[in-house]
Amino acid sequence: MVTHSWAQSRKDPLTEKQVEEVREAGDDPPVRIKLYVGYLEERITEIHTLNADRIAQNKTVRLHNLFEEFTRLCDELQDNMDAFDQQHADLRKMLKEIVDKTAQWTTVMNEPALSSGYDFARKTALDSNQTAHATATQMLADETKYFAEQKKKEKEEEKR
Repeated sequence: MVTHSWAQSRKDPLTEKQVEEVREAGDDPPVRIKLYVGYLEERITEIHTLNADRIAQNKTVRLHNLFEEFTRLCDELQDNMDAFDQQHADLRKMLKEIVDKTAQWTTVMNEPALSSGYDFARKTALDSNQTAHATATQMLADETKYFAEQKKKEKEEEKR
């Protein structure tokens, strides 16, 4: 009997083109992070637009799906941030953007009215977003300190 993991049983939130973009970015940390931030921004825009549409068809189901996609993409973003953090990749510029955007995303995710059709998916998306915000904030502080120390070491070595 073959069993599939949870991730394999879920529809990938990325299109084939987006998967290829991530693949092409390879191990270029700023590019990969920027791609995921862009994909998350697309979902947030869709949530905002759909919520504002008073006559949208299947609005509850579509919002539910968008919240789930946001969660999976946000988790991928965090996995990439963690991997690149261990490599000491300089992500300070992108981390500042993530800190700003995660605050904005929280506001948009709270726009739709309460609904049993998507409230759990929204809560999960908000939790994932909050974790990404906290991770980016901590990484930004850590990287700022790390690169300041590296610069100090370089200057000391130049003096020798």
